[in-house]
Amino acid sequence: MPEILKIVLADDDEDDRDFFQEAVQLVKIPVALTTVNNGLELMHLLKISEKFDMIVLDVNMHLKNGIEALVEIQADTKHKDTFCAVLTTASNKHLEEDAIRKGANIFKTKPYNFDEYAANVRTIILACLASRKL
Repeated sequence: MPEILKIVLADDDEDDRDFFQEAVQLVKIPVALTTVNNGLELMHLLKISEKFDMIVLDVNMHLKNGIEALVEIQADTKHKDTFCAVLTTASNKHLEEDAIRKGANIFKTKPYNFDEYAANVRTIILACLASRKL
Protein backbone atom coordinates (compact mmCIF):
# COMPACT_ATOMS: atom_id res chain seq x y z
CA MET A 1 0.00 0.00 0.00
CA PRO A 2 1.36 3.47 -0.88
CA GLU A 3 2.60 5.73 1.88
CA ILE A 4 0.12 8.32 3.08
CA LEU A 5 1.05 11.88 2.11
CA LYS A 6 0.65 14.19 5.12
CA ILE A 7 -0.55 17.62 4.01
CA VAL A 8 -1.48 20.71 5.98
CA LEU A 9 -3.51 23.42 4.25
CA ALA A 10 -3.62 26.97 5.63
CA ASP A 11 -6.55 28.85 4.12
CA ASP A 12 -9.01 31.20 5.79
CA ASP A 13 -11.83 30.44 3.35
CA GLU A 14 -13.94 27.43 4.37
CA ASP A 15 -15.17 26.86 0.81
CA ASP A 16 -11.60 26.78 -0.47
CA ARG A 17 -10.65 24.26 2.22
CA ASP A 18 -13.59 22.09 1.11
CA PHE A 19 -12.62 22.45 -2.58
CA PHE A 20 -9.06 21.42 -1.75
CA GLN A 21 -10.29 18.33 0.07
CA GLU A 22 -12.54 17.40 -2.88
CA ALA A 23 -9.67 17.95 -5.32
CA VAL A 24 -7.32 15.78 -3.24
CA GLN A 25 -9.82 12.92 -3.38
CA LEU A 26 -9.78 13.09 -7.19
CA VAL A 27 -6.01 12.59 -7.27
CA LYS A 28 -6.45 9.07 -5.84
CA ILE A 29 -3.30 9.21 -3.72
CA PRO A 30 -3.61 8.38 -0.02
CA VAL A 31 -3.59 11.71 1.82
CA ALA A 32 -4.00 12.72 5.45
CA LEU A 33 -5.21 16.32 5.25
CA THR A 34 -5.09 18.75 8.15
CA THR A 35 -6.52 22.24 7.72
CA VAL A 36 -6.01 25.49 9.61
CA ASN A 37 -7.66 28.89 9.21
CA ASN A 38 -4.60 31.14 9.01
CA GLY A 39 -0.84 31.37 9.21
CA LEU A 40 -0.85 31.89 12.97
CA GLU A 41 -2.72 28.61 13.53
CA LEU A 42 -0.37 26.93 11.07
CA MET A 43 2.75 28.04 12.93
CA HIS A 44 1.27 26.83 16.23
CA LEU A 45 0.40 23.46 14.66
CA LEU A 46 3.88 23.08 13.19
CA LYS A 47 5.42 23.65 16.63
CA ILE A 48 3.39 20.86 18.25
CA SER A 49 3.13 18.35 15.38
CA GLU A 50 5.30 15.83 13.67
CA LYS A 51 6.63 16.85 10.30
CA PHE A 52 4.24 17.14 7.36
CA ASP A 53 5.18 16.10 3.82
CA MET A 54 3.67 19.24 2.34
CA ILE A 55 2.43 22.63 3.48
CA VAL A 56 -0.05 24.47 1.25
CA LEU A 57 -0.48 28.18 1.86
CA ASP A 58 -3.02 30.75 0.79
CA VAL A 59 -1.48 34.22 0.58
CA ASN A 60 -4.31 36.44 1.77
CA MET A 61 -5.12 35.30 5.30
CA HIS A 62 -5.81 37.33 8.42
CA LEU A 63 -3.47 37.33 11.46
CA LYS A 64 -0.52 35.96 9.45
CA ASN A 65 -0.52 35.72 5.67
CA GLY A 66 0.97 32.88 3.64
CA ILE A 67 4.17 34.71 2.73
CA GLU A 68 4.84 35.61 6.38
CA ALA A 69 4.23 31.98 7.35
CA LEU A 70 6.51 30.80 4.53
CA VAL A 71 9.37 32.96 5.83
CA GLU A 72 8.92 31.49 9.33
CA ILE A 73 8.79 27.95 7.96
CA GLN A 74 12.05 28.48 6.08
CA ALA A 75 13.69 29.80 9.27
CA ASP A 76 12.62 26.71 11.25
CA THR A 77 15.15 23.87 11.02
CA LYS A 78 12.40 21.30 11.65
CA HIS A 79 10.30 22.37 8.65
CA LYS A 80 12.60 24.29 6.28
CA ASP A 81 12.95 21.28 3.96
CA THR A 82 9.21 20.60 3.86
CA PHE A 83 7.67 20.97 0.39
CA CYS A 84 5.77 24.28 0.39
CA ALA A 85 3.12 25.21 -2.14
CA VAL A 86 1.33 28.51 -2.53
CA LEU A 87 -2.24 28.19 -3.81
CA THR A 88 -3.94 31.55 -3.94
CA THR A 89 -6.39 33.80 -5.76
CA ALA A 90 -3.78 36.58 -5.63
CA SER A 91 -2.01 36.22 -8.95
CA ASN A 92 0.76 38.35 -10.32
CA LYS A 93 4.30 37.64 -11.47
CA HIS A 94 5.87 39.72 -8.67
CA LEU A 95 4.01 37.75 -5.97
CA GLU A 96 4.94 34.43 -7.56
CA GLU A 97 8.62 35.41 -7.81
CA ASP A 98 8.58 36.64 -4.20
CA ALA A 99 7.02 33.39 -2.94
CA ILE A 100 9.55 31.25 -4.83
CA ARG A 101 12.45 33.42 -3.63
CA LYS A 102 11.24 33.03 -0.03
CA GLY A 103 11.10 29.24 -0.27
CA ALA A 104 7.93 28.08 -2.01
CA ASN A 105 8.52 25.04 -4.20
CA ILE A 106 5.53 25.78 -6.41
CA PHE A 107 3.03 28.61 -6.93
CA LYS A 108 -0.44 28.02 -8.38
CA THR A 109 -3.55 30.14 -8.61
CA LYS A 110 -7.08 29.23 -7.62
CA PRO A 111 -9.12 29.42 -10.81
CA TYR A 112 -12.88 29.85 -10.62
CA ASN A 113 -13.47 26.58 -12.47
CA PHE A 114 -13.32 23.51 -10.19
CA ASP A 115 -11.79 21.25 -12.84
CA GLU A 116 -8.91 23.70 -13.29
CA TYR A 117 -8.60 24.05 -9.51
CA ALA A 118 -8.43 20.25 -9.15
CA ALA A 119 -5.79 20.13 -11.92
CA ASN A 120 -3.68 22.66 -9.99
CA VAL A 121 -4.01 20.62 -6.79
CA ARG A 122 -2.98 17.51 -8.72
CA THR A 123 0.06 19.35 -10.11
CA ILE A 124 1.06 20.43 -6.60
CA ILE A 125 0.74 16.92 -5.17
CA LEU A 126 2.64 15.32 -8.05
CA ALA A 127 5.41 17.94 -7.73
CA CYS A 128 5.69 17.11 -4.04
CA LEU A 129 5.88 13.38 -4.74
CA ALA A 130 8.48 13.94 -7.49
CA SER A 131 10.62 16.03 -5.12
CA ARG A 132 10.66 13.17 -2.60
CA LYS A 133 12.10 10.76 -5.17
CA LEU A 134 15.06 12.98 -6.07
